[in-house]
Amino acid sequence: MSAFYPGKRLSTKGERCTVRYVGEVKGKQGQWLGVEWDDPTRGKHSGTHEGYEYFKCRSSHPKAGSFLRPSATWDQSRTFLEALRTKYAAIETGDNAAAAQNAIRISGKEAEEVGFEKIARQQAQLHNLRIVVLDDLLVRAYDGTETTSDGLDHIQEICPNITDLDLGRNLFETLSEISDICDRLPKLKFLRLDANRLRDVAGRAESTVFASGLAQITSASLDHMLCTGEELETLLGRMPSIRDLSASSNQLGSLDDCGLPYTLTSLTLEDNNFTSLEDVKRLTKSSPLLKTLNLKNNQITSTFKDQQRTESFTLPETIVDVDLAYNNITSWGIINELASTIAGLKHLRIAHNPLFSSLRSADGKPMTSADGYMLTIARLPQLETLNYSKITDKERLNSESYYLSQIGRELSLAPKEKENEILCAHPRWKELCEEYGEPKIERQTESGIDPNSLAARLLECTIYSPAAAHLSTLPNEQNPLVVEIPKSCSIYKVHGVIGRRLGLEPTQLRLTLETGEKDRVDMATWNGVEAWDSDEEEAESVGEEWKEREEELVAGTRPLGTFVDGQKARIRVELKAGIGIRECRDL
Repeated sequence: MSAFYPGKRLSTKGERCTVRYVGEVKGKQGQWLGVEWDDPTRGKHSGTHEGYEYFKCRSSHPKAGSFLRPSATWDQSRTFLEALRTKYAAIETGDNAAAAQNAIRISGKEAEEVGFEKIARQQAQLHNLRIVVLDDLLVRAYDGTETTSDGLDHIQEICPNITDLDLGRNLFETLSEISDICDRLPKLKFLRLDANRLRDVAGRAESTVFASGLAQITSASLDHMLCTGEELETLLGRMPSIRDLSASSNQLGSLDDCGLPYTLTSLTLEDNNFTSLEDVKRLTKSSPLLKTLNLKNNQITSTFKDQQRTESFTLPETIVDVDLAYNNITSWGIINELASTIAGLKHLRIAHNPLFSSLRSADGKPMTSADGYMLTIARLPQLETLNYSKITDKERLNSESYYLSQIGRELSLAPKEKENEILCAHPRWKELCEEYGEPKIERQTESGIDPNSLAARLLECTIYSPAAAHLSTLPNEQNPLVVEIPKSCSIYKVHGVIGRRLGLEPTQLRLTLETGEKDRVDMATWNGVEAWDSDEEEAESVGEEWKEREEELVAGTRPLGTFVDGQKARIRVELKAGIGIRECRDL
């Protein structure tokens, strides 16, 4: 294999990258390397230069790629044992400290200890290591020519007790390299490979006595590796004992093409591209033992991919712990459906979703995050903790009572024909009514006004006077006076209210209610059965035998509301003979 090839891992000035292209670039002299940076903000483009695509980056970042000369200064890679000694051999243990107290001194100066004793103490220190972190140390297992004594063969001899190993952010290219290291660590259980960009995740068929290396792993972190679903499935196929997996930040949008291990009990898929719970429905078949599912910081908005809902689904009933924080949930739909989609759910994190920053009550009033907390509890009867807080019996009682009252309020503010639609959005309505009793529903009138509100007890009266042509202080038809008068006001009081507003004596006013309806001219004298005549229809059509229906509001004790149906009235004010103007204050 040549010195540079697609998939080769390199590092320059501490910045890691993967070769995606080797060759010429139009308009430039010589050979170039097209690379994709591990830190995508380090690049300049996506692999396209002057309109021509030379390579594609795995990262979705628009500027993850660059062109570099092969002659650039490259950082030297390390073997596993070189990295191990660099980080851990020089650390002074308690035994080393004790030895330092008994160090040989010549002329007041401590003599440096050399030879087999110092080496033996360092080796003993490495031998006892259990948790080892070798991230970002330019590690590779070998470069294809590893035959030195510092290679793979001495790993088990030098550090056989490692149980937890972090090899993240290094220069591995194939799963085989990683497997060859793990094969020589007989006690290894926890493996972290974060941000390693492998060109080959299949590895090779196991044929040595160290075949159990990856097979014994029970917990793995594969974050930021930019694995596809198929690659993730292939890689995990080498870990048949895995129970705890993190595959965050891999740009995964669905698990439809990724069969995860049957043995999984905990799965973390943070910071991917999932938009619905349906994107992970394959877990029901692939991982029926799952208990914890972390989908934090995705783009989830709903249960289903689209509103058509071609078929229902459920996630494993064994799941009890779910994290949906920092998603894009804007409605209660997905929360209502959690009870049936994840039947065993007991612990939920759902904070920092847009829904809880824009909550409104049925009458449009803003609600607090505490209200959102209560409404979430009430919608999920099986929940035991919410956002890490234990739900007490008192909290559940208060939350469910509050939720039921909110549903009742929503029903009261909506017309009867909207009832089924509203109740469909509250699947716990019937259950809560059986538990706490159905709240009293006091619906709005046809006008859309709450009959118990102040607005329902007021009439909007539009007042004008034909006399405005002679008396400029009076309102005319073009600029009427609009006054709100309680329906319970007697006509006596109505005269007084209008008189004061117009600056006139109430006794000099004649008030006429214009109903907006029409009566036939002869209805006042008609006392018998009227025969139908088609000519009368024609007369009606041209308005010859009809007149506006009016009713004089004669001062008395009768309430104004008994004259009017609805919330508005039009009153004409006429002046009786001999009226004078007086000053009066406004109401």
